[in-house]
Amino acid sequence: MRENTIVCGVTGSEVSERAVREAAFLAKERGARLIITYAVDASFLHGITIELRPEFAEHSLEQMGKHILERMAELARKEGVEPVCVMKKGRMLEVLKEVAMENKGSLLVLGKEEPSFFHKVLFKDEVEDHVRELRERTGLEVMLVK
Repeated sequence: MRENTIVCGVTGSEVSERAVREAAFLAKERGARLIITYAVDASFLHGITIELRPEFAEHSLEQMGKHILERMAELARKEGVEPVCVMKKGRMLEVLKEVAMENKGSLLVLGKEEPSFFHKVLFKDEVEDHVRELRERTGLEVMLVK
């Protein structure tokens, strides 16, 4: 059974800030719990040509994640909601799925960034493909905030 829980995935971007504000507004309006989630994902380092120890990269991403979660939590507090902050290692989609399922989430809120030319050329998947996958894998409503 789903609880009245909103899970908001963040990256630290301006769009993530808007997503947190919207998620906090909805949580307050619905009397829901808000879980702000950050994924520590160093997988983008695979295949790079410089020497970089994975544990160093993960530690750096974790430190950045703590800062991002603190900043996002403060935004939620300004909206009148005390969030729970979760940081997990893994790819964002997997982390969001885990957090939503573990906490019996009812809504996922994500920021939708406009892809750069570079991103469009390199990556075939669109945000909507990921949203569809999250809906199929979790059965949750997914809201995109621009």
